[in-house]
Amino acid sequence: MDVTSADRVVFPDDAITKGDVFSYYAKVAQRMQPFLARRPLTVERYPKGLGSRGFMQKNAPEHYPAELIGRHLVSRGDGGVTTYPYIASVEGIAFFANLGVLTFHVPPATVDDMLNPDWIIWDLDPPEGRVELVRGAAHALRELLEHFGIPTVVMTSGSKGYHLRTPLTRAVDHDVAAAVARGTAALAAAAHPELMTLAFRKAERGDRVFVDWLRNAPLSTSVVPWSLRARTGAPVAMPLAWDEVNGIAPNQYGLRSIEERLAINPWALLEPLDLTGPSEAVSAAVAEAGIELEPFDRFRS
Repeated sequence: MDVTSADRVVFPDDAITKGDVFSYYAKVAQRMQPFLARRPLTVERYPKGLGSRGFMQKNAPEHYPAELIGRHLVSRGDGGVTTYPYIASVEGIAFFANLGVLTFHVPPATVDDMLNPDWIIWDLDPPEGRVELVRGAAHALRELLEHFGIPTVVMTSGSKGYHLRTPLTRAVDHDVAAAVARGTAALAAAAHPELMTLAFRKAERGDRVFVDWLRNAPLSTSVVPWSLRARTGAPVAMPLAWDEVNGIAPNQYGLRSIEERLAINPWALLEPLDLTGPSEAVSAAVAEAGIELEPFDRFRS
């Protein structure tokens, strides 16, 4: 597939063009594909670059080529239907790059089984510029999760923080996965109240890291590993090894500095986890700690 308007400047502060973005996604497409394929997509598009207003898109127009882009219909609460696109072939990544897509977001489940996730995700969101704070939170949360038999991998968000992730066997549904994510986040915040919080409102967080467990609800999304972010420097959401966290900032790697990472696969030995046992242990620990998790609506909180 050829790129159109290759000379159009997309990242004006960095002189990065649409052709550069297209070439980047061509390089990393095979690395992205396992985390992206057959998942309902929400994409960030900047057809005229960061110098103009971008937009989020989660609908697949009829003209998208079916051999590259699949369609997944989801009923909405208002009685309508959203037709989500998904990557049906690795060439679909290039197709979206040519549309001006900079960032790919997906839920932790595929269109084949939307009720049973194959990932559980914790998104650590610190105050701006507090890298040491979010590093401390990442290590503390990892230690707590390992106590419950939940091993994690880690990646930069390409923005301010890190994401912790665990692949799952699909033995539990979204409700169980979300309960584990929220319960462990609450336990971590209770153990380190000066470092982490579950406060959804930024005004209530203070100088603490928000442990965002909300990425685990059906159709809630998180950034795809290897995806670019729509920020100065064209930073990348980069998979890391745990021993790299203290030396690599959340936005350190960008479009022009990823060559050395292409030969590295720190997540190569991932094994999916049956979350059934850990979910029971987490639930018991939350009850024993006297933590009350009230019903939560992110749109009313």
